[in-house]
Amino acid sequence: MTDQNPAPQGQPYPQDAYQQNPYQAPPAPNGGYGAPAQRNSLALVALILGIAGFFTGIASIGAIVVGHISLSQIKKTGEEGRSMALWGTILGYVAIALWILAGILFVAFAAAIFNSPEFQNQYSGY
Repeated sequence: MTDQNPAPQGQPYPQDAYQQNPYQAPPAPNGGYGAPAQRNSLALVALILGIAGFFTGIASIGAIVVGHISLSQIKKTGEEGRSMALWGTILGYVAIALWILAGILFVAFAAAIFNSPEFQNQYSGY
């Protein structure tokens, strides 16, 4: 038997107004996929500088400064990245404290060595 309402030659089959295209994804609830929230780039810089501060002391100062700037920007704009900025700032402070402690220990050991009797007797002739 033939179709009662055949489609014209070269035309797609007619679809009902309520029938969806089977190859099209259904619409997502709540507006679908939105753009991801903007992440503050200074937060990532603060985290990297905070980690690098353990190897170079000057980077920890940068981590503290950039971390505080980033936290301020995140508070004003509502961007993501607060945890990265916070950890960068914390790591910066910890690295500074460890570098200061290492400096104090270095000076204390140097003073102990230079004031030891063995060092005084060995180098007293110079």
